[in-house]
Amino acid sequence: MAEKTLPFDIITEILTRLPVKPLTRFKSVSKLWNSLINSPNFIKLHLSKTLISENQNPNLICSSFSIFTATITNAAIFRFTELHHPLLQFPDYHCVKILGSCNGVVCISSFDGAYICLYNPTTGSHQLLPVQPSRFPKPNPETIFRAHDHRPKTEEHLFVYGFGYDSVNDDYKLVRILEFYRNSVFVGTEVCMFSLKNYSWKYIDIVGNVYLNYGGLQECNAALFNEVLYFIVNDGKITPFVRCFNLQTETFSIMDLPKFDDNFFMFCLAMGQVGGCLSFFVNYNNVDHGASNYSRLMRADFWIMKEGSWVRLFSISDTSSIGASVDIIALVYSKDRQKILLNLDGRVFGWYDWEKRSIVRALVHGLPLYTASFNFDTWTYVESLVSFGNRNYNSKGKTTVPTKKKKNDVDRFLSSGFKLKL
Repeated sequence: MAEKTLPFDIITEILTRLPVKPLTRFKSVSKLWNSLINSPNFIKLHLSKTLISENQNPNLICSSFSIFTATITNAAIFRFTELHHPLLQFPDYHCVKILGSCNGVVCISSFDGAYICLYNPTTGSHQLLPVQPSRFPKPNPETIFRAHDHRPKTEEHLFVYGFGYDSVNDDYKLVRILEFYRNSVFVGTEVCMFSLKNYSWKYIDIVGNVYLNYGGLQECNAALFNEVLYFIVNDGKITPFVRCFNLQTETFSIMDLPKFDDNFFMFCLAMGQVGGCLSFFVNYNNVDHGASNYSRLMRADFWIMKEGSWVRLFSISDTSSIGASVDIIALVYSKDRQKILLNLDGRVFGWYDWEKRSIVRALVHGLPLYTASFNFDTWTYVESLVSFGNRNYNSKGKTTVPTKKKKNDVDRFLSSGFKLKL
């Protein structure tokens, strides 16, 4: 009796619903399966199902002198694993900053921005990006800011980044906003954008100057929501606002933040995407005269965008009760949407129930212990098959471009009938 096999479209449908790790093993089943799983259209189809799946557990990714990841579960325990990330090949990279996360791809850089890389933590696929020099003068190396150096800075560059995906042009894009200061005096703003599809940078026009670190603002990278990047900025006045960069049209627009209390000594603002909504977190700080005049967290408010309006979901007025003294950031809802995972002071995680106003601290394994002044750079990401096969590292850290492969039968099959928008 001849063996019965499933139709190829049924096999494809089944495979698109599987996690990434078994799919990487299934590549060895046959040449056909290997070609299918590696095909660009299968990768997009698998990602689209992952993004809409209610059973998908996102992952935490924390960076410091290395990179650590853990799967988020409703249980208050996270087991982190250290990754062998691509910046390790550069001996002078120092520590890792996360510039953004999208479709399972995390954009990482060295502390000084000398190396920038797109990196899939699930598969290890990565691609080094060229670094765009600034039109402003390069700062003197003796005056560049270092974490342990409090000397006056003659010249300084301040950077913020935004990373995301443009589905119309099937392109990953990285936006950089740079401020230049001379003798602590603001000189000007510069905006440029990298296109992975074109593998090049270009300058973007922006109307008026923006300030990334002014009037209590702390410069932070952009939030990504619906293929728009949201940068919290200032125009020299007290009230900050948002510059929205549309990745498809490559144009800026302006959006107001919700009205918040600016009577505190300092406030730290952060935007993100939580539970399919644009979110905004504001931390209020006052001077703690009993602690060598350091600022102390007094209150934290969490807002979400609903039907075009800002709605405050909850406010934490007793921050000491949940163990936060510097800042609080919201990361993701629990599956029942009754709790939210908070990052406290950049080092501690906990599930916060805003109805009961209580928190369950997470037990963390695998993260290194640092001093009280050290914070992790923490983001979330989903597992995906997104890869960067067009440019790879060679032994000297430069990129090489292999010859293009002809479109195979699997690509032709998948491309017919699938119109994907991620």
